[in-house]
Amino acid sequence: MVIVYTSLLVLLGGVGFLTRRRAANLERRYTKVLKEANGLLHGPPKEGNSGRADPYQSAKRTYQLGQLAQKKEQLETAHCTWQHRAEKLAQLVARLRDWKGRKLPYVVGAFDALGVLCALEYAGLGDYANPRQLVQLVTAWISG
Repeated sequence: MVIVYTSLLVLLGGVGFLTRRRAANLERRYTKVLKEANGLLHGPPKEGNSGRADPYQSAKRTYQLGQLAQKKEQLETAHCTWQHRAEKLAQLVARLRDWKGRKLPYVVGAFDALGVLCALEYAGLGDYANPRQLVQLVTAWISG
């Protein structure tokens, strides 16, 4: 029972770690794109040899800003999604840890018993795992 509980907590902890890492990675990428977009937006435009603004440079800058805005929106959406998943998983692990003294022994004990019965059936000992057969076998041993 403790083995199943501990392995479930370790598995959920590993998945939680991976989701938090993914959210942190997306956040880093988002801030990098945001800094790049702010630098392009607030930075001085590149001038040519003349004193007039170059329409091609202005169009190129607008196009790059549009691309960065799209990328920023995609990364923001992905980050929010992964952050939400990480928070939900952390809540699940917290609820599972709160189960430890109350419902957990009964639930995990039922899974343990089911696992033993499935292992006996797989090993070809399903006739002995049948409760009626098991009672008859034990009464036959006792009566002699």
